[in-house]
Amino acid sequence: MTPIFVVSTGRCGSTMLSDMVRRHPDLLSVSEFFTSLSSKAFVNSRAEWSGEAIYQRLNRLSPGGRALLKNGLYPDEFLYTREPGGRYRPEEVPPILCATLPHLSADSHEELWDELASVIRSRPGGALADHYRFIFEWLAHRFGKKTWIERSGGSLLYVPALARLFPDARFVHIYRDGRDTAMSMYRHPFFRLRVQAAQLLQRTGINPFTPFNVPGTSPWMPYFEWLRFQFFSGERYRRMAIDLPSFGWFWSCAIEQGVDFLETLPSDRVLSMRYEAVVASPEQELRRFIRFVGQEFEDPDWLETVSALPKARPQSWQRLPMDEQARLAEACGPGQRRLGYDNV
Repeated sequence: MTPIFVVSTGRCGSTMLSDMVRRHPDLLSVSEFFTSLSSKAFVNSRAEWSGEAIYQRLNRLSPGGRALLKNGLYPDEFLYTREPGGRYRPEEVPPILCATLPHLSADSHEELWDELASVIRSRPGGALADHYRFIFEWLAHRFGKKTWIERSGGSLLYVPALARLFPDARFVHIYRDGRDTAMSMYRHPFFRLRVQAAQLLQRTGINPFTPFNVPGTSPWMPYFEWLRFQFFSGERYRRMAIDLPSFGWFWSCAIEQGVDFLETLPSDRVLSMRYEAVVASPEQELRRFIRFVGQEFEDPDWLETVSALPKARPQSWQRLPMDEQARLAEACGPGQRRLGYDNV
């Protein structure tokens, strides 16, 4: 199975795309697998990993994840039940049960984890990428799918790690007008933490957008995450003030760095999709998408069904006062120009 990753800054339509993939009869939609692992997603990727060690990575939340969920700060992507009767309390949910397995199986994801965990723990030692590939392919076979597509929000900066670990991988880059993306990040608990941390690193002279410093690919970020959440206060977090242009800056820097990464790859391994084009011409854009995945996956019934899903919505940034629009546009400017948006 050829690895295919949908990468993005997050908050730009990638969830919509993974929901469309989920409706395809032959494609497995793997959602938020890497994001759920937080700062440890690719750490020690060159080491030999036992099956038990991989199980532990998938079974224990990161300090940041525990802190957010314990304080009732649920991102939209969190799918595990919040009602009484679930096996786990929110702060104890295995990362793979936060979104990945509930996205595949709404009613039996705990049992699915039991089944998968047993297989993982019995595996011999191997490279991290081999274990991850095994998990995706095992799930594809388990659900009778022919291939898999992984989509994690905010994964654009993972491209160097993914391209190294999966040298045959192909990438779908979905993006959206930076002003709308920044507006959506502004209200999201995960991105509020990411932007705050990025600003902190920037002030100390550290580039937060290079692989060595990105949570997930950085070798030192797990220690930073542990220290940062030792005394986390949900109440203080809720009062935390971050201005909207900071999210525009974060988005713009991530776009510039991420597009630089993608442009180092052969052009036939990358498909770029503009969210606004998907909404305006869904059938045309989704036909491009499925042909990139593989012409053998073209399915007229699937295309008709998913082409009816995208709905145009007013651009949220246009509701801002004119002076705030101007500041946000300035912050997003470099990324907007890099992507070919001319309305800045």
